[in-house]
Amino acid sequence: MRSKANLSHGYTLRSADRSDAQKLYEFGKVLLAETDFFLRGPSERACSVDEMRLIIDRFEKLPRHLLLTAWLDEEPIGEAVVMGGELKRNRYTATVGVGVLQAHTGNGLGRKLMEGLEFFAQGAGLHRLELTVMSLNERAQRLYESMNYKTEGVRIHSLYIKGVYVDEIVMAKLLETGPI
Repeated sequence: MRSKANLSHGYTLRSADRSDAQKLYEFGKVLLAETDFFLRGPSERACSVDEMRLIIDRFEKLPRHLLLTAWLDEEPIGEAVVMGGELKRNRYTATVGVGVLQAHTGNGLGRKLMEGLEFFAQGAGLHRLELTVMSLNERAQRLYESMNYKTEGVRIHSLYIKGVYVDEIVMAKLLETGPI
């Protein structure tokens, strides 16, 4: 998915480019500060624009990796990642994740980002997409279930957020593709 896709509501999906580093750096701080539903906190993402540029470069260079971004006009409002395995035995499996600014949730953007990841994954020959979702994040769980992700288990008390242990639900989806 190295091309650009225009969607309803004026959203555009495209892969991140190094020239996006400043805006994606700022976007990441806002996204992670809005909710506790992400594994990383606001200070655990890129620490500078230069570091964000290095992350974008890494995603561009590694096979089976994609940093897909959603834009409204000239501002990023969502992102999704595919991180394919880098070893011979896990190269057909990828970890996926998605995040959308709260002001833009409820418009199907999360679904469109996930569909973009799956389109990329199929073209990259990936067979398995996996993710974890916090047990408290019922909205995301419903999205993943509606996209045929299956629950494989629960990591009990795997996270500690604001003084409370939180479970993670492990989910995965098998694609029709495989080794290419």
